[in-house]
Amino acid sequence: MSDIPGPVPAGLGRRTAARLVDLVLLGAAGLAATSLAVRTLPGAADPAGMEPLPALVLSVALFALYTGYEVVLTALYGGTVGKLLLKVRIAAVAPEPGSASGGVATVAVARRSAVLYASVLLNFVPVAGLLALLVSLYAVVSVFTSPERRGLHDRAGGTAVVAGVRPSVSS
Repeated sequence: MSDIPGPVPAGLGRRTAARLVDLVLLGAAGLAATSLAVRTLPGAADPAGMEPLPALVLSVALFALYTGYEVVLTALYGGTVGKLLLKVRIAAVAPEPGSASGGVATVAVARRSAVLYASVLLNFVPVAGLLALLVSLYAVVSVFTSPERRGLHDRAGGTAVVAGVRPSVSS
C-alpha cells in the first residue's frame, strides 16, 4: 500500500482524531493569546476590525505558537499531544541530517508546520491569507487522497505520520 519503507502509515481515523485533539488545544491557546492581544495591544480592541500592526503582531505570535507546539513536542517526544494520545508519530521518510536516533529533523517538522499554519501567519493580508488558507486546507485534505497517506505538509517536510510511538533510544 505504501512506498515508505519501515513503519506503517497511521490510520486515517487515528490521524484525524489526533489532529482534532491538537486543534482543540491550539484553539484554546490561540483564544488566550488573542484575548491578551485585544486587552494589551493599541489598536486591537476590536478583533474584527483590528488595525494592521496589531493584526501582524498577533498573526506572527499565533504562527510561532502553533509551529512551536508542533516542533518542540515532536523534537522532545516524537509527536504532539494528539499524536501521543492516539499512538501515532511523525517519522522521516528518509534519514535527514540533524535528526536524533528514531526522530525527525527539527527543520523537517518546521517546514511541515509552516505549510499547515501559513494561513495563520498571513491572516491579516486579505488575498494572501485566503490563498494560504486554501493551501493549508489542501495540505490536510491531501492526506485522504494520497495512497501513502501523506499530505502536502508531509511531503514538504519529508515526513510521514506512522503508527506507534517513537522507539526508545538506549544508551
